Amino acid sequence: MLNPALLLGIACREPYLTASVVAERVVQIDVGPGSGSAPQPGWNLFELRGSNPEEAEARVEAVVDAFSSALEWGERNTRAINLTTQAAIALASIARVLSPEKAPTIFQIPTLLTNDEWREAALPFLPRSAQQFWLDRFGRLAEEAITPLTNMVDRLRASSAATALLGQSQSTYQARGAMDRGQIVLACPGSGGSRDRLLANLLVFDLFHGAKARGEMPPERRALFFACLDEIQTFDGGSTNIAALVEQTAKFGLRGIFLNQNPERLSGATLNALTTNRSHLISTALNSHAASLLTREWGGEPSPTALTRLPRYRFIAQITHEGDLSDPFALGGIRVEDVFGAGEVRRVPDLEASSAKATARRSPSEVQAHLDGLDASILSELRRLRRSGGAEDRGEAEVDREQDGPISIARRPG
Repeated sequence: MLNPALLLGIACREPYLTASVVAERVVQIDVGPGSGSAPQPGWNLFELRGSNPEEAEARVEAVVDAFSSALEWGERNTRAINLTTQAAIALASIARVLSPEKAPTIFQIPTLLTNDEWREAALPFLPRSAQQFWLDRFGRLAEEAITPLTNMVDRLRASSAATALLGQSQSTYQARGAMDRGQIVLACPGSGGSRDRLLANLLVFDLFHGAKARGEMPPERRALFFACLDEIQTFDGGSTNIAALVEQTAKFGLRGIFLNQNPERLSGATLNALTTNRSHLISTALNSHAASLLTREWGGEPSPTALTRLPRYRFIAQITHEGDLSDPFALGGIRVEDVFGAGEVRRVPDLEASSAKATARRSPSEVQAHLDGLDASILSELRRLRRSGGAEDRGEAEVDREQDGPISIARRPG
């Protein structure tokens, strides 16, 4: 039986997943080529009503890390990172008081940053520390400060498939739920452009931070979940990389299988984290420099030359067995077709129907209609909650300046 897993960018073939005991656990997320008109499951990073503070904090961290990695924000981009953090905190905060069908999505980030009226309505529901940012510092930012963030969200919105996936207020897919329920998630984020890179990073960092949020669970209840990630340099950009998460998440029941064509494309921190925390290291043919890099992990044996000359489907591996590392050895790969034949091709439509039913998919047109009215619905609901005293526990008294005039947190020009 296939272990619970998220397979991201892996060529996983549906004909081999059609057995009923497996098919009922499969979730498909496909925003790749040809998916523009296809219904999508709902995946809202800011659907948080009823969640605990740890889960809300994990979602905020996932969003910030994903943007930082995808846009390769480094030490010189602290303003952009902080702005993304504050925007994510704001949306997470109002999501916890709104009804689920009105939860903000990632597409409310531009609204928050550019619509003064909407932002002022959200302010009373934010933590006091966040209120200070919007009242005292946001107005000092220049116009171009928000552009990198809003431009990327606009690019997501331009994709009907990404909009259908991320624009639903109520989620039918959640990384934490997939781990705890033993689901098999097949994810195709696209063909590799910057928009697809962001989607891939959102999937990965949501998974990693969701695993960390399992710290509240007794260790014996943290069911194993395997993350199979292709082209891992995609998640290794800027000051944010997966190194720290690789080092931390094993104790929360997450195991990683990381694929990369050239280890030289990884940052030093990520490569060190992977080689230090690995249980297995398997390589096919590499160029001479990369081969030298890997064979050093094996004490220089076999020689880098042997690694550069490996034929197709041949590998050199070192594995952990009963707590001990083996000596490096050669092995041949086996194609899935050679073991299982062509699979149950005729049952693939049944698998797709089962996955669609499990995640209650909605069409791009339905989601677009929902998003068209969501800003106004959220604004109306926030005003109603404030009139009814729903913001009192969030420190409204500190920001309620109506005696001296309306709150003003508009951005200053220049």
